[in-house]
Amino acid sequence: MKLGYETDYLIVGSGASGISFADTLVSETQSHITIVDRQHSPGGHWNSAYPFVRLHQPSAFYGVASQALGSNRIDTTGGNKGLHELASGREVLAYFQTVMDRKLLPSGRVRYLPNCELLENGSIRANITQETHQINVRKSIVHSSYGAGEVPALHRRKFEVDGDVDCLTPTEIAEKQQPFEQYAVLGSGKTGADVCLWLLDQGVHPSKIVWVMPRDAWWIDRRMFQPGSEFHEFKLKYALEENEAVIAAKTLPDLFARLGHAGNLLQLDPDHTPTAYKCGTVTPAELDSLRKIETVIRLGHVTRLSRGKMTLKHGEIVVADDTVFIDCTATGIRKVASVPVFQPGHIFVQSVRTCQPTFSAAFIAHLEATIADDAQKNALSVPVPYPADDIDWIGQKMISLQNQFMWLQNKSIRDWLKSCRLDALTAGDRAPTETPELAQLSARFKDSLFPAMINLKKLNSMADAGEA
Repeated sequence: MKLGYETDYLIVGSGASGISFADTLVSETQSHITIVDRQHSPGGHWNSAYPFVRLHQPSAFYGVASQALGSNRIDTTGGNKGLHELASGREVLAYFQTVMDRKLLPSGRVRYLPNCELLENGSIRANITQETHQINVRKSIVHSSYGAGEVPALHRRKFEVDGDVDCLTPTEIAEKQQPFEQYAVLGSGKTGADVCLWLLDQGVHPSKIVWVMPRDAWWIDRRMFQPGSEFHEFKLKYALEENEAVIAAKTLPDLFARLGHAGNLLQLDPDHTPTAYKCGTVTPAELDSLRKIETVIRLGHVTRLSRGKMTLKHGEIVVADDTVFIDCTATGIRKVASVPVFQPGHIFVQSVRTCQPTFSAAFIAHLEATIADDAQKNALSVPVPYPADDIDWIGQKMISLQNQFMWLQNKSIRDWLKSCRLDALTAGDRAPTETPELAQLSARFKDSLFPAMINLKKLNSMADAGEA
C-alpha cells in the first residue's frame, strides 16, 4: 500500500452532484477536497449518454452555482422553441471538465483521482495500476451518487433476445445509419420519449414506430421551469392552479384527475391514466409529436424478442421481420430509501427539492459550510425521494414545501437562495411590472400554500395506507 493522502472531504463520484457539492465547498470554505471516481473524466453518467441526449430542464438551472451553463438563450427551432436552451450531453461534459480545470483544480485545494475507487477498507485503488493508497479523511466522506441509477448503454437487460434480432441501445441506433421496416422503442420514460422524438426528427414516419409502454407516465410542462420575467405570470398561475387542485382533491384519483385537467401534469393519451411519474418534462409541441405515434403497446414489460415477434408479460405482438428494437428500459435514477443527509463522518447527498439534483448538492454543501450542528443541518435538508410512481408526486410536493418553508425562516438561507443560479424557484424570476392582476395572483398563491400543505398531508396518509 502506497503512502496515504490527507484531506478534509473525500467526495465519492465526480458526476453532476459531486462536482456541484465540490464547487460550493470551494467557494465557501478553505477546506481541502479529494474527489475519487471510477470514470475517466468528470460528468458521471453523462460520459455514457446517447449522442442526442439533452437536459430536460433549462441549462440555466443545471451544473454548479459559480458558473453558468450555456448562454441563457431562447431556442428558436424544434420542440423546445420559445423556451430556454437545453444543453446537449457533449455540452454538459465539456462544462464539467471546464469547472474542474478552471475552478476546482486551480484552487490548490482539490485533488482529483479519476479511474480510482474507494474500497470497503477505506483505501483508494487506482484501477489501471491496481495500486492502493491510504487516505485520512478529517471531516466527512461525501457520497455524491447515493441512489444513482442505470444508463441505457451500460444496463443489464431483463429480457431475452434471440440471436438473429437487432436490439440496440440509443447510442447504437444513432450510429447505425441504415433504414429498418419498423422501429420498436422499448420503454415509456424520458429515454423512450427522447428516442421517439429523435426518430421523428430524422424523418421516420410515425407509422413505422412501435412504442412499447409498460406504464403511461405523467409529465411536467417544461414551461414551468423557465427563468426570466417573461415566464413569471405563467409560472405563478401554474403554481396557484396546482395548489387549488391539491386543496380540492378528496381522493388520490381525484387529485390526479384535477392536476391533469388543469395541465399541471400532462399525459400522452387521455384514455389511459398514467401510473408512473419520474420528473420527466415535455413541451406541448413535443407532446403533439409523440401523439402522432399510433401504435402504442400496453401489455406490460417485454420478456423476449424474436424475429417478427415481441413477447410481453400480458401477450404477444407480431412485428415486421426487419424490426430494430431500441432498448430504453434502463431504470435511470433509482428510487431508494431516504437516509439522513448528515451522519457522523459521512454526508449522503440526496435531493432536497423535487427533481433538482445539482441545486440540492450545492445547498447541502452550503449547509456544511455554514452550520456546525448535524441535527440542525438535517432539519433543513429532509431528503425528497426520487419518484417512480404517480403517488410519489404527493410526497415529493409535501417534503419540498416543508423544506422551502424551513428555509424561508432563515435569513442567511433566504439570501443564499436569492443569489444561487441553480434555484429554479427564484433565480432570475422577477415580475417585469407589478400590476394589480399580478399582485392579486401572488396574494392568492400565498393564501393557498397552507391549505395545500394540510390536504397534501391527508393525501399522503391515504397513499401510505394504500387508499384510493
